[in-house]
Amino acid sequence: MELDEFDLALIEQLRIDGRASFESLGAGVGLSRTAARARVQRVLEAGVLRVVAMVHPEFDGIHAFGHVSIAVQGRTTAQVAASVAQLPDTPFVSIVSGRHAVVAELRSSDVANLSDTVSLIRSVDGVQSVDTLLYTHLVKEPHTPANGPGNLDQFDDTDRHLLELLRQDGRMPYADLADRVGLSRGATRTRVLRLIESGVVAVTGIVNPTAFGMTQMSGFQLHLETDGAAALSAIGRMDEVDFLARTLGRCDAVGTLITRTRAETIDILDRMRAIDGVRDLQSWTHLELVKEQYDRRPLRALPRSRGGVAAR
Repeated sequence: MELDEFDLALIEQLRIDGRASFESLGAGVGLSRTAARARVQRVLEAGVLRVVAMVHPEFDGIHAFGHVSIAVQGRTTAQVAASVAQLPDTPFVSIVSGRHAVVAELRSSDVANLSDTVSLIRSVDGVQSVDTLLYTHLVKEPHTPANGPGNLDQFDDTDRHLLELLRQDGRMPYADLADRVGLSRGATRTRVLRLIESGVVAVTGIVNPTAFGMTQMSGFQLHLETDGAAALSAIGRMDEVDFLARTLGRCDAVGTLITRTRAETIDILDRMRAIDGVRDLQSWTHLELVKEQYDRRPLRALPRSRGGVAAR
């Protein structure tokens, strides 16, 4: 799909505010409401952009996050990856190159349940070994609101109903939301804005990287000198870095890189290695994405925050 400067400007606005009105979108780029609406519908239907409601994991009772690298023996990699993808606590599963054949991300209610999921993965037929990392701090994460939800006691079942509706359609009009939850349009708008401002949910436009030629996806792990905070901050600011987390385990941090070409991947990895505070970097290539499903429903009603990392 050919995108012009108006399309790109509209996409950028929706990345900032996925619920921006067509009128405000048009005004922001110098188009009429009708023209803006037509262009937004076109990029949505083409799969260039998805407007999603990203609910903070703590609101869904998710407090423990990790990453596993899986060695395979006795079955095909695709069979093992498919089995791992069936587990509810594995929102991301990918077949990769390198010493390990499969990597997966884990999200659980607590560390004990995360450990149980690792045990389930070890029991999968064809899994030779599992190397586990525990996320301790999120540096960059595209699937989680930037701020924490704070005190969850302030939210009720109506708020939860609104979140479920927004998960179905992040741009559902306030009038339709109001009809579904039995409130006035004004009261509904107030509740939705409170959910957004409190950090419970972020409604944003997620761009399909392949629509912009970003077809190369790589993972990397870092060993850092001292605490490495400055190095991680610098790496997190790189546009090509899609995800980055500090970890406990075989390395100090793990991340994901999305680029247009292999040459660009090599260049970015070399730039990372040259950053002060990076002692060692290892990388792998994602060959086939098996599962990416971060729209996780609540584990229990209105959980209390128990601290820990607010990561993916």
